[in-house]
Amino acid sequence: MKELLRSTAKRCLRFVIPPRCDLCGDVVFPDECRCEKCEAALRPTGKLCKKCGLPTEDCKCDEHKFRNEYAEFVAPLYFHDSIAKGLIRFKSYGYTELADGYAKEIAKCVRERYDGVAFDCVTYVPMRKLRQWRRGYNQAKLLADAVSAETGVPCEDLLIKTRNTKSQRFSTAKERRVNLHGAFDLPLDKEVADKTVLLIDDVKTTGSTLNECALTLRAYGAKAVYAAAAAVVNENIRNNN
Repeated sequence: MKELLRSTAKRCLRFVIPPRCDLCGDVVFPDECRCEKCEAALRPTGKLCKKCGLPTEDCKCDEHKFRNEYAEFVAPLYFHDSIAKGLIRFKSYGYTELADGYAKEIAKCVRERYDGVAFDCVTYVPMRKLRQWRRGYNQAKLLADAVSAETGVPCEDLLIKTRNTKSQRFSTAKERRVNLHGAFDLPLDKEVADKTVLLIDDVKTTGSTLNECALTLRAYGAKAVYAAAAAVVNENIRNNN
């Protein structure tokens, strides 16, 4: 009887709250979890650069003369079209339910690309407390929590942001690195020595944020830091569309 009531309630809810794509948030047909655009979304494939996560033909790492503090980076999707729309909704417009869809994609990518890596914990890129309070959540933490649930690796709050940084939307790679230098720290009650950490963010553009977070973790003794995001920016795709 309980199952029947639960099933009936779910059917009724479909008429009140229409189902939405788990990546972009658009309304989809009943019993669907993903729209056609997101099903066909462009993904990094083939031989990928371990630093930037892009196919080697799109990689520009040789142009940026700075050391990567994370061992590798992976992302299941490109920040493009419906995926970009979904991540903007997730980050800035309260579509927090999209965390689960992106976490499943990240977890699958991590299992494939980091096969054999034994992670001690998952963590995430932090926000300043005031900014998080204004938004109501940290999208990277929501992703990390969901990735933790998908992988069984515990999520730990290993990083704090120690100062405000200006918006990086229109900054160059060098400007981003300068802007973020020394912006993160480890809380006094946390320990990261000899741990292998999976660091999560929503979108990777130049990698400066992930790099500075990884640098902080390694400075406190982390054995290795591997990075992952829901999507990565590919300038070749963005410029051609």
